[in-house]
Amino acid sequence: MLDKKTKEYLLTGTKAETLEFLENIEYNVPSVFYFTVKEWKENKLDLIEKVLAKYEGNLLAIRSSTKAEDTADSSMAGAFESILNVKLNAESIDKAVEKVIASFDEDQTNQILVQPMVTNVAMSGVIMTQVLDDGSPYYVVNYDDKTGLTDTVTSGATVNKTVYIYYGVDRNDFDSPFLLLVLDLIEALKLTFPNIPLDIEFAINKSMEMSLLQVRKITTVNTWKMHITDQVSDRMLYLKEYVGQLMQNRPHLYGQKTLLGFMPDWNPAEMIGVVPHPLAMSLYRELITKRVWSVAREKMGYRKMPNVELMISLFGRAYIDVRNSINSFLPEGLPSAISEKMVNAYIERLNKFPFLHDKIEFEVVHTAYDFDFEKNFQERYPDVLSREEFLNYKGLLRNLTIKAIDDKYESSLNVAIRDIEILKSIQKVKYLQDGNSFSIADQINTQIDECKNYGTLPFSIIARHGFIAEGILRSAVSNKGISEERVKEFKSSFNTVAGELSEDFQRVLKNELSKDEYLSKYGHLRPGSYDILSPNYANREDLFEGIPRKNQHSIKPFKLSKEETSKINILLGEHGFDNIKAEDLFKYAKKAIIGREYAKFIFTKHLSEILENMAEWGKIEGFTRDQLAMLSIEDVLSVLIAPLTDDTKSYYERKIDKAENNFSVASSFKLSYLIRSVRDVHIVPMQRSEANFIGNRRIEAEVVELTPYTKEIPLLENKIICIEGADPGYDWIFTRNIGGLITKYGGANSHMAIRSAELNIPAAIGCGEQPYNRIVAAQKCLLDCQRKNLEPIELS
Repeated sequence: MLDKKTKEYLLTGTKAETLEFLENIEYNVPSVFYFTVKEWKENKLDLIEKVLAKYEGNLLAIRSSTKAEDTADSSMAGAFESILNVKLNAESIDKAVEKVIASFDEDQTNQILVQPMVTNVAMSGVIMTQVLDDGSPYYVVNYDDKTGLTDTVTSGATVNKTVYIYYGVDRNDFDSPFLLLVLDLIEALKLTFPNIPLDIEFAINKSMEMSLLQVRKITTVNTWKMHITDQVSDRMLYLKEYVGQLMQNRPHLYGQKTLLGFMPDWNPAEMIGVVPHPLAMSLYRELITKRVWSVAREKMGYRKMPNVELMISLFGRAYIDVRNSINSFLPEGLPSAISEKMVNAYIERLNKFPFLHDKIEFEVVHTAYDFDFEKNFQERYPDVLSREEFLNYKGLLRNLTIKAIDDKYESSLNVAIRDIEILKSIQKVKYLQDGNSFSIADQINTQIDECKNYGTLPFSIIARHGFIAEGILRSAVSNKGISEERVKEFKSSFNTVAGELSEDFQRVLKNELSKDEYLSKYGHLRPGSYDILSPNYANREDLFEGIPRKNQHSIKPFKLSKEETSKINILLGEHGFDNIKAEDLFKYAKKAIIGREYAKFIFTKHLSEILENMAEWGKIEGFTRDQLAMLSIEDVLSVLIAPLTDDTKSYYERKIDKAENNFSVASSFKLSYLIRSVRDVHIVPMQRSEANFIGNRRIEAEVVELTPYTKEIPLLENKIICIEGADPGYDWIFTRNIGGLITKYGGANSHMAIRSAELNIPAAIGCGEQPYNRIVAAQKCLLDCQRKNLEPIELS
């Protein structure tokens, strides 16, 4: 066994020297041959002959191995040429070597590395033995098990799979023999190079043989958080125990287990971010997920819920308790035996098809009755209920749906719309400021109560009606009652408040509406509704920097044809909607769609005032918005019911310091979009379309998309740059002082991820097609790596 000094020395050698060492101590490294530029220029023919003799019958990989690569400070990943699948003949070898040398500097001691290509590849990828941007204690395996190639991860050419494996993982938790081989390789290399964070490239062939392609030091160690391994590990045991407790049976809830997701139901990932600031999370909880969410459903005829909350916090990461969500969608009066069967069946379907996590209301849980109810139920849950139980469930859901559509004065939809108008009238009354923090806290407390009773509660009801209407319209399309195109025409036939906002923004740009008039109506809006760090429109100096848009959307009247009316009326009659006609259904849908946007617009004005009052409270007490973001709403309101135990400044500074540390650690935890068992706490597969966030910085800026066909490069300084793949060919952008980077494809260990981490540039690598297209289409983008939040900012 080599001593520690030798090991450390070898990892400061070149790529070729390190691989030669590993091959000599019996790692399965493709046979190594290397030479310097000087040796090539002096004895090219002899070297070619040696290569031909050594690698008879193999395709070759001819790669760079320079002194500039794999240093302690920089990997120079992708900076030099590598040629794969080189044919074994003198001409091909000559051309490949010359091409590699052409990418070098003038140093004649730079090396060229020659190896045989690995064939019949089943899995290839890159491993980091600690998380690249913060050093947290996970093995990060970014891999490709589809293409049979060895370089897709490093090139960023595709969206690869990523799995985070916690250091304390149990081997029995693995269900992939490939990942067990990866774990074996990691453990062996950590013994060979102890206490050195490693960047490892590997390939596994279809005979389950592991090939080691590269090992180097991770170059971002100096930027890592202090003590992060201990801080994550100290919390991990408690996290496992807590998740295990949540998975057990719970009193007054149906279902043998639960699942935890950050996108089901009220979708905290979208609304407040995966790792929200404490203030944002506490406001979201207070205004919606503590009790409002379930009361809203009770008022519509769903089950009366026990006192359980929808959202939980896993050391600062927001998750929805799926069992609680599903229980709240059971119609009131459904027998316990049927309820237990259905909740278990719904959870099992989501467990089996986790990619449905963000669409459970349409693909997993039957939350209302529609024309496809029986067909979909029998396809998804054919043996769950007896015929009698099914008819009972069907009847209760249908009655709930009929009651929702019925346009009576006391219907839950109409009551909710009237309640929103009450909140609007309250907002016309301006509070008098007494200029002291206690008075402002009192005012915030009152505003929260108003916002719940007349804002988020009616909004929750109207939003649920919107889901019901959408489900029925979709089923009308699938049953040939109306075409999908005609439903689109229907939705375009009326304006929502969002449409009015867009039109008014264009009027300002055309000098048809004053900026003050615009801001008096829309100034409360902000990209992150619950985030005190996100300026509202009234506080954005660059709000009106734009160009008027042509060809504004025009609203065309919509009327059902006689044929559509007849078909939909037949469907309604066949499904027991006896007193509801086609025009009633479309009137209901229109009211729900318009009402949902309007209600959100009104309640977010109250929410914005709460945040601005928080800022005013902080100003009096000497706290910045950044500091206030680290306080919960309960922290601030506690002064209303009990005196503080210290002077105000010291009391809150201690809370802020503790919260900042917890927030930092929260972002270092790696947890999946859907936690299905305690096992998922240690082995964390990431959703393919979930971005790999690099660093912990937050930036809000204009976006600029670059393509291979971009001819004139626009100004990139301080912009967020969007490129399709994490391609080393775009390395030049880092010379332009860019503000951030977003790629559609690429993984946690791709070239652009490494370079962004090295240069401390906030990045979202491999965000997927839909998020990428939304960002590119927007005027601006919020890239918040700390909170794992990526969203477009659309002002018009």
